[in-house]
Amino acid sequence: MRAIEAWLGDLRCAIALEAIDEVLPLVEARPLGSTPAWLVGIAFLRGAFVPLVDAPLLACGTPAARTMNARTVLLRPAACGGIRMALIVDRVGALVTVNFESGAAHLGVVGAGAGALGAISSDDHGTIAHLDPAGMLSEENRRLFKDAAGKP
Repeated sequence: MRAIEAWLGDLRCAIALEAIDEVLPLVEARPLGSTPAWLVGIAFLRGAFVPLVDAPLLACGTPAARTMNARTVLLRPAACGGIRMALIVDRVGALVTVNFESGAAHLGVVGAGAGALGAISSDDHGTIAHLDPAGMLSEENRRLFKDAAGKP
């Protein structure tokens, strides 16, 4: 799989290139009341309102550091089960090719929050986890996103 490296704290992850529309500097979002802490709010990106998710908080239980390295990853709706969303990650790195289907890969782990990380593999730079946007949200959270985006 061709992917971009993204860090959630010290955890190195891979987000498939076909899931990504664009990588942007950290963006501001309008907070929403009564939502989980990992749903930062709604951001206006590329002409549309998009739910903004703190990926480290959702997957690992620790909020993203708001530093100069932090990035917003705008995802394609097809990669997220039909929901347009953006992720805050602590930083991004190089383009990588990772084989998550090899015999050495692990099936994955459930995150400390509501999200989950997919398969875990390794390459010349160490361990890398598959951050699959479609697997990050439960059905209940998908409904929350639809509500947050103003759709039935």
